[in-house]
Amino acid sequence: MKTTFLVSLLFLTYCSSFETSTNIQTDHKSPIGYYEGDPLPPKTAFLTFDDGPSDWTGDVLDVLKKEKVRATFFVCGAWLPKVSTGGNSFRKYKTVLIRMKEEGHTIGNHTLGHQNFAYMSPKRIESQLEENQKLYQNELGEYSGKLIWIRPPFGSPYIRTKNETVRKRVSSALLGKGLVFMWTKEFDSTDSKEWVKGEWYEKGPRINPDNEKFRKKMDRIYNSLVYKTEGQGVVILFHDTHPTTKEVLPYIIEKLKAEGYTFATAEDYTRWRWGKTSEELSEEVSD
Repeated sequence: MKTTFLVSLLFLTYCSSFETSTNIQTDHKSPIGYYEGDPLPPKTAFLTFDDGPSDWTGDVLDVLKKEKVRATFFVCGAWLPKVSTGGNSFRKYKTVLIRMKEEGHTIGNHTLGHQNFAYMSPKRIESQLEENQKLYQNELGEYSGKLIWIRPPFGSPYIRTKNETVRKRVSSALLGKGLVFMWTKEFDSTDSKEWVKGEWYEKGPRINPDNEKFRKKMDRIYNSLVYKTEGQGVVILFHDTHPTTKEVLPYIIEKLKAEGYTFATAEDYTRWRWGKTSEELSEEVSD
């Protein structure tokens, strides 16, 4: 309760000192949300993790708990290899997802199978989101909830394409489906750029954090993020499918804290920017 109060007080302070727009219309009639160039509270880092849950998500949660940081996770129900051994990733990592929710993190929809919206019909886009939501509810039952926040796989078409026709088509398909939360373009951690020796998507003998290439990748991730914050608000893209991410995460958080940064979730952003919960805002724009 004390932590919740302090977070709420912090964002009320931001609201009084940082002028923002309450206009819910965005370019190309996109669903309301955060897009590159939208306002963010200063010295606030929104840590976001895509593509999980995975073998490494629990370790990421351990780091966040130790550092007293809340984050946002965009989850897929049938994306990682070999999830069939557990039925699907929501079933296989059910306890991790329950823990995620209980520890105050925001959970969003990253589609069922991580397909690129730019090449999909509106009907297929809708199906990918709805099937992921349905699977999440079926597997978690009373521990589930509506996955209001959406992050399109690959950031497409809002990051990876300038084709306005494609953007308008995808945006039209997403209207009324939830709220979109992109990332700050310069703050892609690049952790998913490749698999290096010593890392893999699942735990086992292939994992070796002492491998030179593993350490070099950690250095690259760290250097790509911490030296260009300059006090601005940032939404950082990570992937909780990579062991390099969970290994470098404590150092990134430590550096940001030293620079006076606080940490927040997509849900906090909704309250800060519009003064509403994501559920209230989603219902309002769906009417």
